[in-house]
Amino acid sequence: DPKPAGRPLLDRWVLSRLAAVEADCDALLARYDATGAARLLMDFVDNDVSKWYVRLARRRFYDVTTDDNRAAFATLHEVLSSTCRLLAPLAPFVSDWMYRALNGGACVHLADYRRGAGPATGGRDLALESAMAEVRELVRLGRAAREEAGVNVRQPLARMVCVTHGLDAAAHAVLADLTPLLAAEMNVKVVEYATSANALVTLEARPNFRALGKVFAKATPQAAAAVAALGAEALQAFERGDPVDINVGGREHRLAADDLTIVRKASGTLVVQQDGARFAAVDPTVSPELRNEGIAREVVSRTQRLRKESGLDVSDRIILRVAGSPAVTGAVRSHREWIAGEVLARDIVFLDAMAGHAGSVELELDGETATIALTKDV
Repeated sequence: DPKPAGRPLLDRWVLSRLAAVEADCDALLARYDATGAARLLMDFVDNDVSKWYVRLARRRFYDVTTDDNRAAFATLHEVLSSTCRLLAPLAPFVSDWMYRALNGGACVHLADYRRGAGPATGGRDLALESAMAEVRELVRLGRAAREEAGVNVRQPLARMVCVTHGLDAAAHAVLADLTPLLAAEMNVKVVEYATSANALVTLEARPNFRALGKVFAKATPQAAAAVAALGAEALQAFERGDPVDINVGGREHRLAADDLTIVRKASGTLVVQQDGARFAAVDPTVSPELRNEGIAREVVSRTQRLRKESGLDVSDRIILRVAGSPAVTGAVRSHREWIAGEVLARDIVFLDAMAGHAGSVELELDGETATIALTKDV
């Protein structure tokens, strides 16, 4: 198996997170905080291992022939075995059952609670952990932007524009290497980074007439107009807490927090989501080529679901049969090789109709109709 230092960034990240969880669980149990340790392990297995690492690495588990496959299996084995050791004082029976299955019958209660230090364990990589945390936050905002735009997650988009927050120079360097992962997770062709949100959103001031009326009385409309006329630079300064004044009829007034609300509006066609100083924006425009790819991805998703419902093993090869409108069959033909690789199809057969074919399933794909069926390739 490849050494941890030579494995992909995703593997090195989860091993770094494992090292952090080991140290934290050890410290919590040393203080007899079993509840805190259990919650920490549950969050690690659920959010870091299952919903992020395994989901992003799942296609690497289809085979065992390449270094990439072996790295994925070795990493997951290490994570699960170590998690069993950390869980053993809290859930002694299920942790021992799983540990024995993973390690040739060895008892978890005779193993060291923590792994020894050294390069073999991967160790901590704080820059990688920070950069991956930023990627996950950008994905969260990007998905919210896609949802606001009404674009299915399986529909590819042309680009995503991001403004990061809180990364040091080392983490920024790692983020560049994680950009392909971010693009794949967001299903966009290009990810761009901006240094500020000025190109993504415009700032507008919405005056609070009630608060301004207490100060300006009959001159409130003129004060509201002065607030509404504030430019982006003044509004950014106001958000930072810098003093911003308006002049109404020769009277100076320093704006307070209650005097106005700052509203952000997306620039151009981009749909923007924000969390503090972090931004993610997607371009919802779908070209014909992107639409075809979206249909192909829907075919993959439905076929994977059909594989599961048919009780096939994850490594079983299939023959996939497709019938449908010209738009569907054209999209499948255009992405035939990619679809076959994703669903482990030895061949994709196109039919004019599939009436009466055993196990066929009718689909509606972006307004187009199709029917698919699969058989195990023997």
